[in-house]
Amino acid sequence: MQKIHFVGIKGSGISALAQVFARMGCEVTGSDTDAVFFTDELLHQAGITQITGPSVENVQHADIVCHSPAYGDDHIEIQKAKELGIEVLTYPQMLGRLMEGHNEAAITVSGTHGKTTTTSMIANMLLQAKHDPLAIIGSKNYNIGSNARFGHGFMVAEACEYRRSFLNYNPKIAIVNNIDFDHPDYFSGIDDVFEAFQTFVDKVPSDGVLITWGDQELCRKLSSKGKVLYFGLNDTNDIWATDVAEHRGLLSFNVWERDRLLGRLEVRAIGEHNVLNVLAVIALSRILQIPFEAVRASFAEFGGVYRRFDYLGQVEQLAIYDDYAHHPSEIEATLRAVQRSFPEDHLLTVFQPHTISRTMAFLDEFADALTLSDEVMLVKVYQSAREKSDRAEELTNLLAEKIAERGKTVHLVNTLEEGTEWILQQRAGSTGLVLTMGAGDIRGIGERLISVHA
Repeated sequence: MQKIHFVGIKGSGISALAQVFARMGCEVTGSDTDAVFFTDELLHQAGITQITGPSVENVQHADIVCHSPAYGDDHIEIQKAKELGIEVLTYPQMLGRLMEGHNEAAITVSGTHGKTTTTSMIANMLLQAKHDPLAIIGSKNYNIGSNARFGHGFMVAEACEYRRSFLNYNPKIAIVNNIDFDHPDYFSGIDDVFEAFQTFVDKVPSDGVLITWGDQELCRKLSSKGKVLYFGLNDTNDIWATDVAEHRGLLSFNVWERDRLLGRLEVRAIGEHNVLNVLAVIALSRILQIPFEAVRASFAEFGGVYRRFDYLGQVEQLAIYDDYAHHPSEIEATLRAVQRSFPEDHLLTVFQPHTISRTMAFLDEFADALTLSDEVMLVKVYQSAREKSDRAEELTNLLAEKIAERGKTVHLVNTLEEGTEWILQQRAGSTGLVLTMGAGDIRGIGERLISVHA
């Protein structure tokens, strides 16, 4: 039995990979912090219980050590593994190796936005269509009950552009949802981002397929040796939508395949960005020859994804939601969707900027996007493991000033506890929506609000 040790095993992607290898019969161990994440329960469900703090003892008998890209060669377990001659792989390298055994049935989902939701939708569709998928998802799929599934059919996985991680993968079918500038700590600009995506798309074989957003100029610029299918909201696409309607968290629209109406579809989601995610999945379904009725049924049963406009519960007349949006484009898309889906509801957005570099690069864009909310609460910048700075408070204050300059009421808090207490004191008797937003631990405010009123 192969023994694999995962460094940073509680991470959203690496935890999914660990679960799959455990289901494949490998002995899986891991190390991480003592902090509890949503992945703790998922790992335990997969029988992965040997999780400790970092120690050189953890790698003594491992065949492979796989680590999150957040950790470098200075990590004690990685150092020790290399001293012992144990094979050390990053998460993208390990995922790429897993994909090697599924090349003829490998599907990747890339794009600056929408990877997790689209991958989750695909996994659910393949499961409902009895294709027994293997899935690696960036968050918990409520239908599957995990962020991973081991099966013997098609393999679907997220393919992240950060540090060009997706160049470790060789998919038969590549979905590119969109191309936008993000990760300013790595990419120099949009041209650098596009070059990375084009290099990735070049890996699709001549008998493979590229599925991409036909309404975006950068996606249209992508060239591929394989077949290309476009999705979007215009009739110039292969798969497109008309008559989009939104009401209180439910999307419905007509789906067309070129000049043929396939039918009307409903899904529990909000926003034009999710119409596009669904269309990408439908484009894939046409390649895989899954009947539209089966696809429509899978969306009718789609339960959503952890931290993607995730309904947490009620605090008196306040509905509490949580969302992972952490880039200005994502924030704008989500807030516009909330406006359309809940036009009469007052919205308080509780935003926690994520990473110093992203906040610095997009200060004005963040301020512009957040003005779409009726009211804003800002929590101090969440600093990722890959960058530390003493500028968190300064940047948060600067963002607050820019939001106020745009005529919006903004409240500043330093901690989740402080934010929770403010809402309980100032808004608990009000009606409307509270939306916690960001890629850090901001969901904790919503969870605290609900627990107080449980």
